[in-house]
Amino acid sequence: MTELTVFTAKRIITMDDSLPNATAIAVRGERIVEVGTIETLQPWLRHHEHVIDDRFAGQVMIAGLIDPHIHPSLMAILLNCEWLPSEPWDLPAGRIEAPEGSDEFLAGVAQLHAAKPPGEPLVIFGYHAQYHGSVERSDLDTISTERPIALWQRSFHEVRANSAALSWFDAEEGAAWDPHIELSSGRMYESGMVWALRTLTPHLLGDGKYERALADVSTLIHRGGITAMCDAGFGIGGYDQDYDTYDAVLGRPETPFRTYLMPQIAGAKSRWKSDTIAQLEAWEAERGNDRISFIKAAKLLADGAFIAQLMVLGEPGYIDGHEGAWLTEPDRLAYQMSTFWEAGYDLHIHCNGDVGVSASLDAVEALLHAHPRFDHRTTLHHFGISTQAQMRRIKALGVEISANGYYLYQFGDRFVDEWLGTERASQMTRLGAAERAGVSVSLHSDLPMGPAAPLLAAQACATRRTRGGAVMGETERLSLDAALRSITIDAAYQLRLDHEIGSLVAGKLADVTVLEADPFDVGADGLADIAIVATIVGGEVYPLA
Repeated sequence: MTELTVFTAKRIITMDDSLPNATAIAVRGERIVEVGTIETLQPWLRHHEHVIDDRFAGQVMIAGLIDPHIHPSLMAILLNCEWLPSEPWDLPAGRIEAPEGSDEFLAGVAQLHAAKPPGEPLVIFGYHAQYHGSVERSDLDTISTERPIALWQRSFHEVRANSAALSWFDAEEGAAWDPHIELSSGRMYESGMVWALRTLTPHLLGDGKYERALADVSTLIHRGGITAMCDAGFGIGGYDQDYDTYDAVLGRPETPFRTYLMPQIAGAKSRWKSDTIAQLEAWEAERGNDRISFIKAAKLLADGAFIAQLMVLGEPGYIDGHEGAWLTEPDRLAYQMSTFWEAGYDLHIHCNGDVGVSASLDAVEALLHAHPRFDHRTTLHHFGISTQAQMRRIKALGVEISANGYYLYQFGDRFVDEWLGTERASQMTRLGAAERAGVSVSLHSDLPMGPAAPLLAAQACATRRTRGGAVMGETERLSLDAALRSITIDAAYQLRLDHEIGSLVAGKLADVTVLEADPFDVGADGLADIAIVATIVGGEVYPLA
């Protein structure tokens, strides 16, 4: 019989209410044998060969951190772009600083243009009008009318293009049927951005660039102390290409985290058309390994992007009067949901504005009447703007929330003056109300929308302090305990994986994050500053540099 390995720590935060704290954990193979102390483990240790691993005796262990909504393929695309972001980023290639204001941003574009070989397209990620001013086709044409220049907006949902880039994208053809392609301004958003992807994806991921960039994405995920993540929208880049690349890079036995795949419904229907569910399940049955597996859940899209302010809002709308956009019109969304609901899938719905939330809840209510289901675990993702009345309805319908933990931190104070006003901007990601109502909450990065840093997300939602230092909507803070649950056991619950991961309990997978300090000692304000020492996945230790 395989010998036991006993890891010791100053404190083990199990995230299990029956035994919340321990100082030793015994592991056999991939699974936990028992959690407790060296003394309480003695019945096992007397009967089995074992080794004591004290390398983390001075550190704190917590149930492995989980990010339930990441897009590895999208981040891989963007890592092959140039970056001029709205905030600094620490990437595997080094730290990227953020230009301030329109002049500095456009100077950065011109500098990147001057450094590029002639004729090579220039694709830049990170543009945001709130930070960099309005930049349109004519502004980019002053830099070059010959080289394609495309600014990928910070939300990923929008591209700003010069004349040469519009030609490169065949944008005139797309504009003949797509209202989200504006030739005069060079703006391509939502479905228009998808049109641009036909050109951008092969350009940015060909010739081995996908594999190299995905390896860098893996580094970022491990750096965040994550032991399990879910690609909540798998198939965006094509089911076969994405899986084969994931398998080659993320599916290796030495990968320091688990990857769970949740199919994106629009992609599945485009790929298989008729009888989508049966063909999708047959396709999945032939794939997967110890590090990559599929969950029976479906990703759907309601309204547009939060960061680009394309979400659909009710009264009083946006301060500047613009309107959001639907990714899936409500009637179509309800139809898509019903197909997968009736097949027993858990539904995970991208919705950002209060009207997007209402459309999603209307569909859930109709489905519960037509085809009742218990424990359906329908989850609203991102959850930018909502109301108290919607929170009560969310509770009544048994719906869960997976919020973007980065929205308030990066954009809270920026969205006050031009778009949302103080009341709604300060109450974005309304999670204190969710905790008071007893609604399950998880936090995600939506990488590349935010960094893969669960402790930063937990800190942001427990303090509601923005990057600029403002505290917004104190009554909507999560408690420290709820914030930690949101990146461990509650995240696992929403993915229907809480029987395997999310807490440290006998029989579950031995997935642990090792921290330099105790979250309960440093408090909510110190979470993001805690150094991550290592992760343990299936009993194997993966140190961080």
